[in-house]
Amino acid sequence: MIPIYAPTFVGNEKAYVNDCLDTLWISSNGSYVKKFEKALAEYHNVEFAIVTSNCTTALHLSINGLNIQPGDEVICPALTFISPANMVQMSGAKLALVDVDEETLTLDIDDLKSKITDKTKAIIAVHQFGHASKMDEIMEIANSHGIAVIEDNAESIGGYFKNQILGSIGAISTFSFFGNKVITSGEGGALLTDDEQIGYRVRYLRDHGMNPKVRYEHIDLGYNYRMTNLQAAVGLAQLEKIDEINASRNDIRLKFEQSLSSINEVSLRKFADWCTPVHWLMTISVETRSIRERLIQHLFDDGIEARMMINPVHHAHHFRKFFNETDFPVSCGVSAKSLHLPSGNQIGEREINIISNSIKDFFSK
Repeated sequence: MIPIYAPTFVGNEKAYVNDCLDTLWISSNGSYVKKFEKALAEYHNVEFAIVTSNCTTALHLSINGLNIQPGDEVICPALTFISPANMVQMSGAKLALVDVDEETLTLDIDDLKSKITDKTKAIIAVHQFGHASKMDEIMEIANSHGIAVIEDNAESIGGYFKNQILGSIGAISTFSFFGNKVITSGEGGALLTDDEQIGYRVRYLRDHGMNPKVRYEHIDLGYNYRMTNLQAAVGLAQLEKIDEINASRNDIRLKFEQSLSSINEVSLRKFADWCTPVHWLMTISVETRSIRERLIQHLFDDGIEARMMINPVHHAHHFRKFFNETDFPVSCGVSAKSLHLPSGNQIGEREINIISNSIKDFFSK
């Protein structure tokens, strides 16, 4: 079976993990946590990086770091992994969904403008599947209304909007280092910000709301959202190789596009010229949901793991009462007709040819 994804370990991962084991620093107080935070901040040219147990907890901390209150509204794309929407709901804020742009799969600017109210306190801009959001327009809208922007950069680390690295533009940015992400720590996430007050608040909320200067004095309702030293050791080693990993992954994307371009029944993603994309998952679209389902099964029968596109947020059972099923037509259409192909760094020309030939065979029948 050609897997949908597999992590790439090409650097100091084993050496750093063994160092943790040899020194017995395996939990959240070890030196690699600080080293990984420092390296993330420097790579993105921001002041503060706080690593977390995963990207979902980083998003929860972001909302709390901005002091979002019940009754406040937070905008999120209608097509995204459920995590940011869930964290808005958990915080007690009202979730406001915005449809996505058909080309970039990120926030549609016209729909975004229509959803701004006097209760809007934050916009979560998801850099979707390696493509940057339209950050100049989003920041202009946000700044004119006094709204904070959270960049969800779980899928696009190392990408750029024009000449700005993603994760350095909004008030806060969040990252995922799950096993299927561009770089991984197994599980893990991070929150980046240039705001000293946000950084200070997020850091103590991450650690049970404990006063950083007085141990066991809890100054706020907090959480245990920490990353372990073992995870940070792997993450640091991965970050050291990120440019090499992204270059290799981009080469895979280009070879896939070349191989699939002759299949008329398949639509490939487009990338705006103002975006320096990151290749996370190879995403293709077909004519209907039925064809998508049959193609996934055909690929599986040929020993190829393919995966359906995520469902729109408003189709989740716990959000259905707030929206109509047919709301956000672009998100619904893209979701129904798209799928992901194997995309890890283990994919070479042989695997790409096998996958492409299997898709050609499916449509020839």
